Amino acid sequence: MKSLSLTALLMGLCCLLSSHSYAAETVKTMAEPTKQATKSMEKKSTAMQKVNINKASAEELQALKGIGQAKAKAIVDYRTKNGKFTDLKQLTMVTGIGEKLVSQNSENMSF
Repeated sequence: MKSLSLTALLMGLCCLLSSHSYAAETVKTMAEPTKQATKSMEKKSTAMQKVNINKASAEELQALKGIGQAKAKAIVDYRTKNGKFTDLKQLTMVTGIGEKLVSQNSENMSF
């Protein structure tokens, strides 16, 4: 009877250890697609499509860092009144747009 109890105990322990190992492997396997999706989203956010400041709507201009509704409208209004922008420095002539804001977005803007 003692050997039967000991055998049952050992078998139970083996099952417990193997299921723990299986569960750990399952969690690792399930986490991998999440990591891949996160990396993919990070790449997309850093590789933002350039915003053409001469053609973009106020809504599209808001995709730029630090450009909210008021600044986007000011850019569109300036563009309507004065014509197309020819260089980034010209953007600083728009009320509320400074050199720092232009430099933060320079890689994400086109003409």
